[in-house]
Amino acid sequence: MEMERLFTPCAIGNVKLKNRVVFAPTSLGGHGLELYREIAAGGTGLVILPDVSVQPSMLGAPSLDSGWFFPYFRQVLYLCRKEGCEAAPQLFFPEYDLAYVGGLFQNRQSLGAEEVRRKMAENVDGYCDSLSETQAEEIIARFGAAAKYAAAAGFRLVQIHGDRLLGSFSSAVFNHRTDRYGKRTAFPAAVVRAVKEAAPELAVDYKLTVRTEEPRLGRGGVAIGEVPEFVRALEEAGADSFHVAAANHSNLRDTIPAANHPFLRGEGCFSHLGEAVLNCASKPVCLVGKIQHGAFAEGLVERGYGFVGLSRQLIADPQWPNKVRAGREEEIRYCVYCNQKCVGGLMSHKPVGCVLRQETEG
Repeated sequence: MEMERLFTPCAIGNVKLKNRVVFAPTSLGGHGLELYREIAAGGTGLVILPDVSVQPSMLGAPSLDSGWFFPYFRQVLYLCRKEGCEAAPQLFFPEYDLAYVGGLFQNRQSLGAEEVRRKMAENVDGYCDSLSETQAEEIIARFGAAAKYAAAAGFRLVQIHGDRLLGSFSSAVFNHRTDRYGKRTAFPAAVVRAVKEAAPELAVDYKLTVRTEEPRLGRGGVAIGEVPEFVRALEEAGADSFHVAAANHSNLRDTIPAANHPFLRGEGCFSHLGEAVLNCASKPVCLVGKIQHGAFAEGLVERGYGFVGLSRQLIADPQWPNKVRAGREEEIRYCVYCNQKCVGGLMSHKPVGCVLRQETEG
């Protein structure tokens, strides 16, 4: 089957991409640079770098609160662009008080893992409401400053992480404010505007995380019935595209579902979330969720999706795009969604790997 649409050139805002295959934001640990190189060489059109903080990172992970990590980001850009692939940082702010949670981790041996999790969850529950208007506006300004640093580092595109703190502001579960940011679209839209105003040359992708009640999926993020209101507000603020995923707030069981998940099964397991966005968005939409066959990905583009996001499948076989395009799908090393070395590595703070690949084992 020829992939007439999946591998056609396209664009997000003013940024041209060679095809519609996206490596969805995925924490990789110590294998990051090498896997980015492999995925770019394998034919992917866009790599999104996960969880790039707009303030100094607690664990020393790459951030864009200054130019300190420019050498790292420029190395990623070099590795990707020499293969004709673009790269974009995912800008985020945590959904908890960083100093408080840092103290919990410093005392985790005396507190115990269960107590750390309990106290962290308590902090998340109240953090959005605890911020003053001035503090909220300072965080919005941090996104604008990070956008300037992103442009200075050489990026042409950024993704705004719509979960984490933005997901708390978007959710009636967490946002009980009575000021201007009690309107749940207000804070996310202000962040998009700040990024656009600070670095108008950058294209802006927005990771729109969606939650449902039946079945219960996520706590932060946008309720599925409120998607049209959020899409309209975010497009008016300047979003150039949407990356649709399940609402998270640390529930990896649902956001990165294994093969035996009770209801998120099958290829395109988040299609119901994607359709809610696709039906009202005027900008391109990217869908993720256990996508692994070329014909299925092509079908998504035929249905109107602008992009197709893969993560675990590209970790299992970075050559997936090249093999699909060449009609060599029988050679693909298909992900089995066991989550052993990918999610398992992430949860144990080890380099992410794959049980099917000896070379990525930590």
